[in-house]
Amino acid sequence: MRFLISFCFSFVFAGVVFATTPMLQQPLDLPIALSASFGELRPNHFHAGLDFKTEQQCGYAIRSVAEGYVSRIKISQFGYGNCLYVTHPQGITTVYAHLDAFNDSITSWVRTYQYEHQTFQMDVQLPDSIFPVSQGDVIAISGNTGSSAGPHLHFEVRNTEKEEAMDPQDYYRIEDTVRPKFKRVGVRPIANEGTVAGQCVFQSYKTWQETAGNYRAKPIEAWGKIGLEVMAFDYMNGQSNFYGLKRLVVLVDNELQFSYVINKFSFEHDRAINAFIDYEQWVKTRDVYMCAYMPQYQPLALFSTKDDAYLNIDQERDYQVEMKAYDYAGNESVLRFVIKGKSTTMPLMCNPSGEKFAYDKMNFFTKDSVMLFVPRGALYNDTYFRYSKQYDSTLSAPVYALHENTVPLHKNVALILPIDKDTLTCKNQYYLAYKNTYGKWGYVPASYEKGAMVAKVNKFGEYTVLADTIAPTIRPMQKTRTKIRFRINDKQTDIATFNGYMDGQWVLFEIDAKNRITYHYDNTRLKAGKHHLRLEVTDRCGNKTVYEDNVRLGY
Repeated sequence: MRFLISFCFSFVFAGVVFATTPMLQQPLDLPIALSASFGELRPNHFHAGLDFKTEQQCGYAIRSVAEGYVSRIKISQFGYGNCLYVTHPQGITTVYAHLDAFNDSITSWVRTYQYEHQTFQMDVQLPDSIFPVSQGDVIAISGNTGSSAGPHLHFEVRNTEKEEAMDPQDYYRIEDTVRPKFKRVGVRPIANEGTVAGQCVFQSYKTWQETAGNYRAKPIEAWGKIGLEVMAFDYMNGQSNFYGLKRLVVLVDNELQFSYVINKFSFEHDRAINAFIDYEQWVKTRDVYMCAYMPQYQPLALFSTKDDAYLNIDQERDYQVEMKAYDYAGNESVLRFVIKGKSTTMPLMCNPSGEKFAYDKMNFFTKDSVMLFVPRGALYNDTYFRYSKQYDSTLSAPVYALHENTVPLHKNVALILPIDKDTLTCKNQYYLAYKNTYGKWGYVPASYEKGAMVAKVNKFGEYTVLADTIAPTIRPMQKTRTKIRFRINDKQTDIATFNGYMDGQWVLFEIDAKNRITYHYDNTRLKAGKHHLRLEVTDRCGNKTVYEDNVRLGY
């Protein structure tokens, strides 16, 4: 077994202790430069690894960071794209994503699997006997596949047994002497129980830096029950990117009110990030505020708080607030401001309307033949569910408003939505649609059952039932003797399947995130010469388009 004889010592910063951890080899033969860090706050999830820069290009060798074996191969149009998982005897599994290609032996195995199963996309678990690797072996080539915004390597370290994401920086030492920076502080009053600046709505305030690592915000008048929030980011030497915080600590009058640190997290509860950020602000503005208070239900074990960490401003005095932000290297910045208690008559607000849904109970709603089942643990807080039905002149079906899209769900909820006019002969052409934050209707997986659409959904908001009777489009982009490329598209429900055939035999077309499908001539499977190409593309409602042509391949 070859393993680097290099160890990091135990050290402490800001109350966080890192155990002695063996170092791993770098996965790239490049100086370490990160475009994203572990635990960054992303839509519906934490960033599960490090993003290594690859000088804005593809084609660099990716090496196994330690001895082990390739335990999983996953290929997807979106997400991680071409991805490898390597399991190591130390109890960890490393993940390498957005790859351009695998090494020759893995590629050969993958091609055989794809042709045998007639599929491009795959997700296969492997035993330790097929692809054992030594530390430093080239296992792939860096790329830009899947849901990648530019060439880079997404790299993860996971606990093999628990399937938890762990911070890869525990295994590497990266120069970082740059402190985090505070951007804004937010205050959210609790409805009917608190005010900020005399109002009962979220308020946000700018921060400014006085000296290195020391920030201020103007005094904030408040009364009653409020929650503190903050927008802050980390930075690194020589990089223009901004990163997530490693730790956040909030003190009020020198007493610990709230702390957060991310060393690892469970994928099972990853979505609970929506109860850590101010989800309403994110939906409305795309600004990400970390909430320094707790919901009624929070399954992530990343927090330490005084009760629920809400502040009860019940005295006319100054409350001294300190927010401390830390990065992995221990660099610290502190934001200080005063909350000035000012007795205020609570603004008259409407009593909560709607049906109360308890976060810790099963909830059921039905009206207008709509049925909604919200299981225990799907909500982060008790919620007064509101419902309405209205007609949109641009649609041929009613729109059902199932509460508000600013309230997050932790689990899927069961939904049955009636079809207003069930006139289509082909019932597969109905689809459930959800209105996104940009006002566009998007496809939601569902099935037709007795005049209704049945689905499991993970968002509150506006839903309707639409019909897709239009087949996908196929547009030729490139035809040579070694490569054929098309762009396939479907305006309503997107592409479900695509299959290509040469002289009646299935051939591999690869697809990217831009719906470009490409066939690369393979002389081991097809003789050079003239061939008949047939391409079949189907959307999610079963509408099919067929393209046929005669092509000449090979030399």
